This record gives sequence, C-alpha cells and structure tokens, in this order.
Amino acid sequence: MEGKHLTNHPHLIEAESLSVKYPNGELALEDVTFTTDASTFLAIIGPNGSGKTTLVKTMLGLLKPCSGSIKVLGYDAKREYNAIRRLVRYVPQRDHIQHNVPMKVKDIVLMGRLLKKSPPRFASDKDVDYARDALRRVDLEELWNQPFPELSGGQRQRVLVARALAGEGPILMLDEPMSGADHDSQVRIVDALHEYHEESQANIIMVTHDLNPIHIVVKDVLMLNRTVMGIGHPCEIMDTELVKQVYGPTAYIVELDGHKYCITHDSGIDDHDR
Repeated sequence: MEGKHLTNHPHLIEAESLSVKYPNGELALEDVTFTTDASTFLAIIGPNGSGKTTLVKTMLGLLKPCSGSIKVLGYDAKREYNAIRRLVRYVPQRDHIQHNVPMKVKDIVLMGRLLKKSPPRFASDKDVDYARDALRRVDLEELWNQPFPELSGGQRQRVLVARALAGEGPILMLDEPMSGADHDSQVRIVDALHEYHEESQANIIMVTHDLNPIHIVVKDVLMLNRTVMGIGHPCEIMDTELVKQVYGPTAYIVELDGHKYCITHDSGIDDHDR
C-alpha cells in the first residue's frame, strides 16, 4: 500500500525479469534483473538505444513493463508510482520550460519545493533558504534574480540541478544532467552532487552516456544494453572486453593516475528520450 513507509528500505532498486517495449512494439529492455543497495550514488550507462531513459521512466511509472517488475525503495513502480514520485526529485533529459515565459532563476529553483505542496503554493522563508543554498552549491547564487532564458546552456543545467537539490525526497534522479553543459558547468554539477550525497546520504541515480566525468564520485555503475551487461563499482565495470562488447570494437580503456577511463563514440540518446 502507498501509505507504508519504506524510505529506510535496504534496497534502492529491485528489478526482476523486467521487459519494456517501445511504442512500435520493439523491446527496449529485456529480462533486466538487478538489485542496488540504498544510500548510493548510481550511474546508469550504456550506448545509444540501450534503454537508459526507458529504465528511469519505468521506475517512475511513466512507462509500464510488458513483463517482470521493478521496485524503488520497496514500492512497485507499476502499482505504486504515486508513492515513488513523492520520494523522487527528477531532472529529465529535456525540461520543457518555455523560454519565452519571463521566469527568473529563483522561480525555477523554488519549483523544487513548491510543486509537491498542496495549493495554494507560497514560498516560505525556509523554502527560500533551501533554494538559495541549492544555487550556492552549483555556484550560481548571484543569479537569483536573473531571467532564466538569458542564461547559457550550462547555467540552465546547473539551475535545474539546483531545483532538484532544493527539493525534498530521498532520491535524486537525473537523466543526462550534463548534456549541453560546458566543461566548467559539468565540473560544478558533479562536485555539487557529490558534496550533497556525502552530506545527506541521499540516493542519487544519474543516467549518463559518459562515465568519465563522474566515475571517481559514483559508488555503483549499471551498464545497460537492453539488458544488464554489468553492475558493480566503476573500476569493475571499466573492463576492456566488456566495453568493447557493449560499445563496439572502437571503444577502449585508458588508465591515468590510477583511474580507468572509457573512450567511446556514442551520443547516449535512447528512443524513449524523444
């Protein structure tokens, strides 16, 4: 039942024989089975069309399995998606904020707190404090009153991450949060998420086609290619034969300062992204 309290559930995600289809009937995910412990920073990686976004949307109940099941903190995503959505702070890959609407940065970040309140939705002093702190974490506090449409692509991404950081719920779920961001913005996003996870032990799930910028800070990696190809710590996943199997023969691993980096030529876009 949705009223049960499972935020202390030992498992963040439990998938059992999960299969999901694209609208055209083709399988997007097939026989996906894995379990991850709670209080983790999880990266979901895989090549173009591997089902990364499909998996996230299925966790949220936005897509329905054709077979199998997936649970988030003990809640079944097919039957109890409302409970899951109350626990999740979600940053989709494409946020459809109309840039012709004169919203300021503070309005965007405060959404992270106001959208889960019952109407009428008014920002309290506490809400403002959380929003300002979230902007500070992504190093944009000085843009509090700046019009959102005037920001660069990287700044917009940082504001959207700040919106998630300002919200409430034990899970942050981010789908390609560094897409379209410049290098400095990518670094600030990674640092902010890592700092927040270390302080709060909140669960962070990040979809990314490039593990390299975050492999030092994530705890677990799930590699998908329509099914589970590997799951474990970053250095366990960075195996030459495995990445060639998943990304193709041109993929390779390089080692630098004791860390492994995967070089691919992949855009990371899934059909369910569109």
